[in-house]
Amino acid sequence: MLLPAEIESKTLIPALRAILAKKLAANHDIREDEISRMLGVTQAAVSNYIRGIRGNPELIKKLLAEEQVVKMIADIT
Repeated sequence: MLLPAEIESKTLIPALRAILAKKLAANHDIREDEISRMLGVTQAAVSNYIRGIRGNPELIKKLLAEEQVVKMIADIT
């Protein structure tokens, strides 16, 4: 059984990073290396987030369906 912190670190945080990386790259024209510094991950990780290799696609869809999450992401970006 996974603890709540393990669930967050393995599923929720990567999904949120993927959403942020995609929004920053697409809407604000920020380079991957700059996004990597902002998120505290490697440039390769950002590339994987943007390409959809990292971050659970189903969880990302669920998160983007939540109005509060969309607002939070917009505020952050």
